[in-house]
Amino acid sequence: MPLSLFTRKAGAALAVAAALTFTAAGPVHGTPARTADQVMQDGLNAAVAAGYPGATALLREDGARRYLTAGVGDRATRTPTDPKAQVRIGSNTKPFIGAVTMMLADQGALSLDDTVDRWLPGVVTGNGNDGRKITVRQLLNHTSGVPEYLDKVTVDAYENPNKPFPPAQLVRQAMQRAPLFAPGTSVKYSNTNFILLGMIIKSVTGNEPAVEVRTRLIDRLGLTGTSYPTSDPKLYGNHVRGYAVPLYYWGERPYVDVTTLNVQFSGAAGAMVSTLDDLATLHEALLDGTLLSPATLEQLKTLVAYPGQSNLSFGLAHEVMNGPGDCGKVWTKGGAIYGYYTAVLTREDGAQAAVATNQYNMAGPAGAGVQNLTDAAVDALCAL
Repeated sequence: MPLSLFTRKAGAALAVAAALTFTAAGPVHGTPARTADQVMQDGLNAAVAAGYPGATALLREDGARRYLTAGVGDRATRTPTDPKAQVRIGSNTKPFIGAVTMMLADQGALSLDDTVDRWLPGVVTGNGNDGRKITVRQLLNHTSGVPEYLDKVTVDAYENPNKPFPPAQLVRQAMQRAPLFAPGTSVKYSNTNFILLGMIIKSVTGNEPAVEVRTRLIDRLGLTGTSYPTSDPKLYGNHVRGYAVPLYYWGERPYVDVTTLNVQFSGAAGAMVSTLDDLATLHEALLDGTLLSPATLEQLKTLVAYPGQSNLSFGLAHEVMNGPGDCGKVWTKGGAIYGYYTAVLTREDGAQAAVATNQYNMAGPAGAGVQNLTDAAVDALCAL
């Protein structure tokens, strides 16, 4: 396997979030407005034209669902990609973990203002890191200043799909670095925040986060295409195969099948598998008050601006942007992991767009395919 597939980069999740802040140009004055379906289909086609094997989308409005596709879900068989198939969702795991954490706060099992050290004494320490000064809320909205662990283990995890990466080990990797900033003074995306939240969920409940996600969310909401693998690197049933492309290559683009993937290195930050339907259902339930009390929902929707991104703010386990024209506020979450990219966007009135593609490299920039998809998803959502 060519090592040039990797750059040991931790910024992939932020690249996804940043991609969600830019939208395609609107229609030229005097030309007929395109429908949401046309906008979305053009984006899917553009992603495939950019080299991505396949791309899918779901548009939801007033209870109606429409599915759109382009390309293939398996390059070997040339099977068309299926918008109802399972994909790895990467950082779209975080709203599941965030939901469980906020539900525990609602039932009084923890407070969002608890320190990390209350539940994980002595875990966040060293090189200036101090869990006594960081709150659960700051983990949820990435204002903790906790440094990133991901780039320290990415290559090892890819080359060893069955290798264990205990959460405490991942946090220790992060603690080898100094804090990004003093807690609460800035915002910086760090996957370590959600590894810690998974550990806190276990400390509070006595159960692994996968168990709490299943009982509180998957079973309750009927998310039949969703699972939280904790060790098995394979996908089963109706799923799309995932691909990555080496950062450097000569001649024809080489696609590397990365469908079988270590899930232990991403854990509560990105190990889950789901479908576009299930992701849309989860985000809808999280944002409309189905899962949370009004007070906790208000805290979820309390925003902090992301430095250097004029149209990006962070809530609890969500990002927010303003759509073009009179579209208003759009709640977003992008998720990327080797071979897969997903994004879910929800308008204030409940309309939704969700997209997925079966290529992501976790190396270098997010790429034209991701940009095409996110641009089209925003514009299609705002055209509904």
